[in-house]
Amino acid sequence: MKRKFILVLFSLFLLTCKKEEEETVVPIELPFPEWVFHHWVWEDESTQQSATELIDDYLSRDIPVGAIIIDSPWETGYNTLEWDKSLFPDAQAMINNFKSKNVRTLLWITGCVNNDVQPLYDSLLGANLFMKKNAVTPGLVEWWKGDGGLFDWYNPDMQAWWKKMMDPILDMGIDGWKCDGTDYYQLTAPYSPAKSGNVPRLEYSHAYYRFFYEYTREKLGKDRVIMSRPIDNYGFRGVSGDAVAFSPVDVTFAGWVGDQDATFKGLVDALDNLYYSAQYGYLVIGSDIGGYREDDTYPQSRSKELFIRWAQMGAFNPLMENGGGGEHRPWKFDDQTTDIYRKYVKMHYQLIPYLVEMSKKYMPQKKSLMRFLRRGDYAFYLGDDIFVSPILNKEGTVNVKFPSEGEWVYLFDSSKVFTSGSNWNNTFPIEAFPVFIRKGSKLLSTITP
Repeated sequence: MKRKFILVLFSLFLLTCKKEEEETVVPIELPFPEWVFHHWVWEDESTQQSATELIDDYLSRDIPVGAIIIDSPWETGYNTLEWDKSLFPDAQAMINNFKSKNVRTLLWITGCVNNDVQPLYDSLLGANLFMKKNAVTPGLVEWWKGDGGLFDWYNPDMQAWWKKMMDPILDMGIDGWKCDGTDYYQLTAPYSPAKSGNVPRLEYSHAYYRFFYEYTREKLGKDRVIMSRPIDNYGFRGVSGDAVAFSPVDVTFAGWVGDQDATFKGLVDALDNLYYSAQYGYLVIGSDIGGYREDDTYPQSRSKELFIRWAQMGAFNPLMENGGGGEHRPWKFDDQTTDIYRKYVKMHYQLIPYLVEMSKKYMPQKKSLMRFLRRGDYAFYLGDDIFVSPILNKEGTVNVKFPSEGEWVYLFDSSKVFTSGSNWNNTFPIEAFPVFIRKGSKLLSTITP
């Protein structure tokens, strides 16, 4: 009897300890805002008028938008941090207008000043604030927007000067920066005068992205982010690791994988970078829906089928963003494209609570929200309970190879349930996409296809 009484007391003690433990658990606070998971849009070259019309056109068609990127060119030169008033006559009014519609504004930027921006370039050169080829040779680099000097991020004087340049823009209430990849050109100008020696490229890249991330948040708060590259192997599939990594994992909460062609090959190139970015541990990643490139250098036409299949895949990426060269507005294809695009954007918004929940689980583990099963077909998990097998061809045919665990319910027909390790070879109509929800998941009642 005494033994039984002691066991009861011990059980009660354990229950009390468990209750106290549960009560003292502190939920993780994410270091990035929820609007990262909203729908982002942008144009390759815009004006105040075109950017305003872009947002209004999406909203008037009942397509939610959470952020717009004002891409290059918006400045008087690269990089003056002064608005070109011929393109943006009243940038503050534009930003305020977006804010009134709950649309965030990010500005494109790089870490250099071009040599045609005078007298600014010469003054920075004279103050020894640029990276060099070596201790005596200036480090003028050729990049896609001209010739310029890369900032020596290790020089306190350079940092102080650039902060003063940034302050008037930050005071306008922007929400972040799209930090583009001039940092990779540091390979041709590796010498830091401030450090009196060469700096590894990845270390230099991290200094660039951290500077924009940390100072913007210092000035404006924790609900600001930078958009930056995670892994980008520029179409050299299979290349990964530090050699093609850009921004630090711990400041990258809107990682986009760079500039792909507007073709199904370009879609696979994007998926290859997403695959390796996920392996590297980038939490929130995505790609330019429909591909970035479409200009005189890359004259291919962006097909309706490509645009829709990429948009469907993008809706089940943590970062859903649509913009680039050529036509990216769904209503410019046809009404069917617009209807499909709207449906998938709204499904993406239905995922936001789930993406927040999964982020709180995955971030302490240093894992990506996307987890790929293999490179052959780029099938991936989104969090724990969503499985996606992307469509990589115009015909819409996929041989879906299901994970080796769990049962999976087809999102567009819940009567179709697939067991672990099974295959389903199917041609999907343009409105549907190979997305599957883990059987028993609450998502089955929260996502409406």
